[in-house]
Amino acid sequence: MSHVFASSAVYLLCLSLPVVIVEQITGLWGILERAVDAYLAESANNMNFANIYEWAQSYPYQANVSLATWFFLVLVPGPLTLGLSIVWLRLLRGHAIFTDMVFSGFGNFLRAALLNLTRFIFIILWAILFIIPGLIAYYRYSLAFFLLADNPSMSPFSAITLSKYYMRQNKGNRFFLDLSFIGWFILAAITLFFSSSMVLGMIEISGYTITLFINQLVNCVLGAVIMAPLYAYRGVAAAEYYHRAICKDPAGVSDPLKLPGV
Repeated sequence: MSHVFASSAVYLLCLSLPVVIVEQITGLWGILERAVDAYLAESANNMNFANIYEWAQSYPYQANVSLATWFFLVLVPGPLTLGLSIVWLRLLRGHAIFTDMVFSGFGNFLRAALLNLTRFIFIILWAILFIIPGLIAYYRYSLAFFLLADNPSMSPFSAITLSKYYMRQNKGNRFFLDLSFIGWFILAAITLFFSSSMVLGMIEISGYTITLFINQLVNCVLGAVIMAPLYAYRGVAAAEYYHRAICKDPAGVSDPLKLPGV
């Protein structure tokens, strides 16, 4: 079980840490810090100053996420999500798992990246109509990565179509499954808040200046550690729900993932 916790922590770190570091190199955090300081100074002198959004639009040094971050968010989350889905499936089926299996999705990089992008576009298009259609779309396609994990040669569109088929009468049940974790997520968020405050306080006592970059870095690392067990339990529960949706007993499923060296 420790490997699934570690895999979840590595997954969360790999999704957040590179963005934090890249945007520090591009200067985003510095721009945001100067912007916040300027806004607070202006607000102190003029209580009728425009709200933060309106002010940000007129700020002469507007902050923009770098092109490298956009490429990262398009290319990397899909293979990582596929790898973590493989970890969850193997744990549930009683097969051996290792922490580095979270990177196994890169062996099917193109399909995983395209699946992630396609699913994201579909969800956003439905969300444009309203929040509820977007939420329904999220659950409609929630089995796609499990299907790709079990069928590595499947096209992204086929995985989305099959997920839609299997979730026809199951979206509500899956929603309530996720809802059952909401209390734990709130508790984890509170724990993260107090842990981050303690660590940043210790850094400040040591004589270091707490910059926005350091703040993001601390939250990124602590968030991965604190959220990993909860994320792992939710993921394994989702994998079990996948087996119910496709009407298969996890214990009776042979190992179709065929990972090298396992």
